[in-house]
This record gives sequence, structure tokens and C-alpha cells, in this order.
Amino acid sequence: MTNDANANFLCNVCSHSRVSRILMRGDGKRVLFCENCGMGIIESPPTDTSTFYEDGYYGSESGGELGYSDYAYTAEHSLLWVKFLIEALVTGGRVLDVGCADGFLLRKLGSNFERYGIEMNSQAATRAREYGVQIIASDVLTDAFKQNFRNSFDIITSIATFEHVLDLRSAFSACVDALKPDGALIFEVPLISEVRDNKDWLHGSYEHIYYPTVQSVEALLSNTGDLFHLGFESEIEGYSSTYIGAVTRSAMTFSKLEHLFKIMRQNNLNDLNNDEIILNLSYNVIHSFQSTPERVLALPLLLQNAYSTSLINRLIQLWHSDCTAAESAQWHKTQARNWENVYRESVETTQWHRTQAKNWENAFEELKKSITQKPAE
Repeated sequence: MTNDANANFLCNVCSHSRVSRILMRGDGKRVLFCENCGMGIIESPPTDTSTFYEDGYYGSESGGELGYSDYAYTAEHSLLWVKFLIEALVTGGRVLDVGCADGFLLRKLGSNFERYGIEMNSQAATRAREYGVQIIASDVLTDAFKQNFRNSFDIITSIATFEHVLDLRSAFSACVDALKPDGALIFEVPLISEVRDNKDWLHGSYEHIYYPTVQSVEALLSNTGDLFHLGFESEIEGYSSTYIGAVTRSAMTFSKLEHLFKIMRQNNLNDLNNDEIILNLSYNVIHSFQSTPERVLALPLLLQNAYSTSLINRLIQLWHSDCTAAESAQWHKTQARNWENVYRESVETTQWHRTQAKNWENAFEELKKSITQKPAE
């Protein structure tokens, strides 16, 4: 099956030329995975992706095949944790958001941040400018960006964008080169997981070019200069996984990132201050749909710092999901009790039949004895 795919395959991450496996997308397009590093890429990628990101992209009615049906709602739960991570990492500075759309994330940051964006969709870029975002390029791979913005940014974010580019390794390197010496790149990409269902990535978002695995992301990070890096598979309840990662040249910045990633993923809120609790809630409850009684009771703290209609809608969805699960659990509990009663009745019935059978056996034995003992006439 992979032999025909090897002919023109060359991995963008490690330059290996053999395919280890193939997955099929819902649109019939094949995804080829590198035998060496595990990176996936669509077969025969387009030479120009701009048609994917025309004016309807951030308000698409294609049912998830391309773009977003409700970008504001998606952005609220996808980007809120990034805002709080940035603010926990630095108190201000120059922030670049790659694939900034209408500047949703950048607008959430305070006035102590200089906000820059890269955006291919012209309508979204225009709206971002209206909100005060400086749009510096339409594509992270443009020569103007790579030449004019080296060592420029304290923070660069790339949330759900690297999988869209034609040259992943070059896009990643361009972002790293644009960081200040103590700057950090924070990114998230869809993940082809080894342990969870990947249906959302294979049956939608058909504008994606790359299909990363944990192995391939770590290979990319390791092959991009002298960098500190960390990351993890992010499990989203009811949805396919993503990979969240960060890179920096600075040991001090890496130490901060390591601490903040640990806080984000902490299973409880013990020993966390208010800012850390907010970061934990924004990642676990809003982004990953992982609620616990402790986190639910702490949500007023998050709402005080990030109230919006989209956020309330997200919490309503979470509440509805939990209520539905509770009803389902109650139904299964009732069904289990019903089956238990049926089992007990069947046991009692079986016991009655055993007793009856024993009685008939005894009666038969008595009849045999009486016939045997009857005197001959």
C-alpha cells in the first residue's frame, strides 16, 4: 500500500524518503506518514493555499470541512488559556500572533503589550487593524517577515496555524528567528494520537496540510537550532487531541514555561494563587472540557477576569453535557437495577423449578418402590 506513495515522498521535517503508513481523509485525500520521524502530510499538497482562506473562512457554513462556523465561540475556548499563559509569562512587550484572524487573542491582552499579527484572510486582517493590531504580513513565509523581524518579539503565538503552511520546517524556523533572545514561541497543532480517536482531524478541516504526531513534533523541535523545548498531548473531552508546546533560547524563560505548563495541567487547585487558578481553569475547563467539582466552584474567579457571552455559552455547553451525562448515568443505574431484579427473579424461579424437579423425582422414586413391593396375586 505504501510502495506507490514512496515515489515522490520527501519528509519536510527530517528529509526522509519513505512512508510508514497511510491514513485516508473523509474527502478521499491520503495522508502519508514519514517512516523516520512520523510526520504526516497530505499526498500532492497544493502549491497555493490562499483559496482556502477567502472571506468566508471565519464564518463558514461548510460544516467543519473548511474554516469556522462560529469563530468567536471557537476562539473563546481555544485561546483564553493562551492569554493567561502570556500574562503569567511576561508583564508586557511585543507579541506576534501568527494566523491572528480578527485579532481576537491580541485584543484580550492589556495595553502594556504591543500587538502584531500575520493573517492571510483580508477581511479578518482589516478587522484586526481596526482593533489596533499591526498586520505585518499575510504569510509567515514571506521574505519581508523573515528579513525585517529577526529578534523582534517577546512572545510569538501560533495556535492551530502550523498545520496550514506549505513549508512547516521553514515556518517554524522563521518564528524562532523572530524571537528576542529571551522570547518564547507558544504553539498548538492538531495531533494524530496513538491512544485517542483522530476522527475530527480526518473528517474535517480539509485545509490542513500537515498531520503531526508526538514523535514528529519532538523531531521538529530537536532539529531547530539550540533550543529549550517542552510540550504534551492535550486531551480534549469529546474531541480529538492537540499538541501544545513551547520553545525558547533562554534557560530562565524555559524554567518559567515549565512551571506554568505544570500549573495548567495540575489535577487540583491546591497551593495555587488566584492567577494560577485562572490559568488552570482556562485550560482545563474552557479549552479541554475537563471539569471537576473543585474547578466548577472556582469558576466565578475566572468569570471575574474573562467575562464574555461566548464564554458563558461555552460553560452552558459544558453544563448541558454534564447534565446529559448525569441523566445517562441515572438511566444506566436504573437499567442495572432492573437487570438485577430480573436476575434475582430468575434465580428464584430457577430455585422453584429445582425444588419442583426434586419433588417429582422423590415422587417417582416412591412410586417405583410401591410397585416393586406390591405382592404378586
